[in-house]
Amino acid sequence: MQKENIFNIANNITFVRIFVSFIAFGLVLSGDIKLLLVAIILIAYSELTDMLDGYLARRDNCVTSLGKLLDPLSDSISRFMYFFAFGYMGLFPLWLVVVLFVRDIIVAYIRTYMSLMGIAMGARFSGKAKALVQFGGQYLLLYALLVLYLNQGQSYSEEYLQMMTAIGTVSTFAILHFLKVKGAYYWYSLLGYVAFLIPFYMINKFDITLDTSYSTGVMVFVGAVTLWSLVDYLSALFEAMKGEK
Repeated sequence: MQKENIFNIANNITFVRIFVSFIAFGLVLSGDIKLLLVAIILIAYSELTDMLDGYLARRDNCVTSLGKLLDPLSDSISRFMYFFAFGYMGLFPLWLVVVLFVRDIIVAYIRTYMSLMGIAMGARFSGKAKALVQFGGQYLLLYALLVLYLNQGQSYSEEYLQMMTAIGTVSTFAILHFLKVKGAYYWYSLLGYVAFLIPFYMINKFDITLDTSYSTGVMVFVGAVTLWSLVDYLSALFEAMKGEK
């Protein structure tokens, strides 16, 4: 059996994404609006590399068992930390984050159990929908936290925002060039990055007020979809157990 290279480019990107998640987590908890803007750029990198690691693994034929484990694990770690930070900063009741943690733990055990049964459980639609909704919720809550800081009297200069935007844009081009990303993934990455940052760039130009009912509503919806995904995976487990009898 051929030994897998666990330090291939795709796995290394996943390792970096986990590391970046911890940095962004600390910046969100800082309570400083300027550091929050840095966190937003790092989170944009996190989402960008989440899309690219699978593409690179397939392109360079370096799919590994460790990579299959690390990719969903890094998603769970980063999403849990970000949502925990949002709750800790007062956007919604912190206990709502428990739903995300419990779902991922149970689904991980379900996958392990089914693997021991000799059944490969692929990604289910509910899991993909959950990931999309959690990303959208994370985005909206970042927006809400930035508005909260502005309403509390914090501010940043136009020059600082332009500097952060320039750094983020240039580094995104550099990352895509270094990884030799081409074709649709290249344009999806650029368009996704721009779409991610534009609302944050514009927010300082308008007088916007949001209260915690908005952010709590976002988190309740995220939690509901996450629970639905858990129920779907449990249903798949029960069906598989019936088939084994």
